[in-house]
Amino acid sequence: MKMSKKLMPIAKAEKILLESAFEIKKIETVSLINSENRVLAENIYSSINLPEENNAAVDGYAFNYNKIKKSKNSIKIAGESCPGVPFLGNANPNQTIKVYTGALIIKRKYPFIDTVVMEEDCKIKNNKSIVISNFPNFGANIRKKGEDLKINELILKKNRKIRTVDLAQLSSIGKKKIKVYKKIKVGIFSTGNELQEFNSKKKKYHIYDSNKLTLISLFRKLNCDVIDLGIIKDNFMETKKRIVNNSKNFDLLITSGGISSSSEDKVSELLVSTGLINFWKLAIKPGRPIAFGKINKTPLIGLPGNPVAAIITFFMLITQFVEKLSGNHDRRLFYRHFPSNFSMKKKKGRTEWLRGSIVKVKNKYFVQKFSTTGSGIISSITKSDGIIVIEEKITNIKKGDLLKFYKFEDLTN
Repeated sequence: MKMSKKLMPIAKAEKILLESAFEIKKIETVSLINSENRVLAENIYSSINLPEENNAAVDGYAFNYNKIKKSKNSIKIAGESCPGVPFLGNANPNQTIKVYTGALIIKRKYPFIDTVVMEEDCKIKNNKSIVISNFPNFGANIRKKGEDLKINELILKKNRKIRTVDLAQLSSIGKKKIKVYKKIKVGIFSTGNELQEFNSKKKKYHIYDSNKLTLISLFRKLNCDVIDLGIIKDNFMETKKRIVNNSKNFDLLITSGGISSSSEDKVSELLVSTGLINFWKLAIKPGRPIAFGKINKTPLIGLPGNPVAAIITFFMLITQFVEKLSGNHDRRLFYRHFPSNFSMKKKKGRTEWLRGSIVKVKNKYFVQKFSTTGSGIISSITKSDGIIVIEEKITNIKKGDLLKFYKFEDLTN
């Protein structure tokens, strides 16, 4: 397939990626305790009312508002209701029941009880009666049956990720098992004659592979099953053999390096030779030579070999693709706007992703770009808070201009 020499705009590449992300529809059942960050393969409905009965929101005394209203007389205490041990004895509308926070007030047993007065607003006489010194409003301090959830109410929709805060709701209805999509299986190669594993003895003229470990970690944050497929030398037949042989065993293949235009770059050569390449070379900096195609119907993304370019293109392009592939339809990259604390000129028609940090100047917050922009300078990532986006139409940045800023932490949550 002959590729256009014109660089593809980032918006078009994003559209191609997302339209190509056919979700993996294999389903498995997991326990609630293992469901965090998994993608729901079913709608979840409440099997109970929550609360199941009216209950007390405070420690105090439950009574019938109209019967006791404004009474200055002492009111007899009929009994005591505790969480897990409700009062089931006899009581009438002229009496009160001592309640503790969370104690049930069973409506079918005591239909007349509609209000709770806080304990500190009462004078207690020999633990047998009370006088209300500060009268509450009607219906005060009662949590109503079904106030949180009603039976058959939709709690969580299919195709969304289960968050930590969702576990409280799911456990509150006694949900034990959850149907989720299986984790996508990702295989990662690094390419290059100069590379060696980070945990091996350093060889002369070689460099440690810093990309693979980082990419494995990033994919695990997206809840993928990740397999390290090792390092491929710059040899076309070896590249073809190893990628093609692994293509049927994974939902997604990732390579780093080998996608530029030199004679040593074999991944792009393989993709072009198969004719199944969706794009190669984008109007972005860093990360221009990123490639996307398919080998035996398995998506393959060729990332740049430069560490900074590989990491940033992962954040800005691959994250949403992987989430959709995993079945998550709600994933959006979260950003904030901050005024710029720098000035710069930029080439028109290219999106630039700058490493940057949030800085405080005279009690106001700004974004400041990292002083060095090279794609191989790993310290520019470790010393930055996130990514500043300079959109393709912009050519001149002045101090005070509002810019999009993506924090690294937000990009993996």
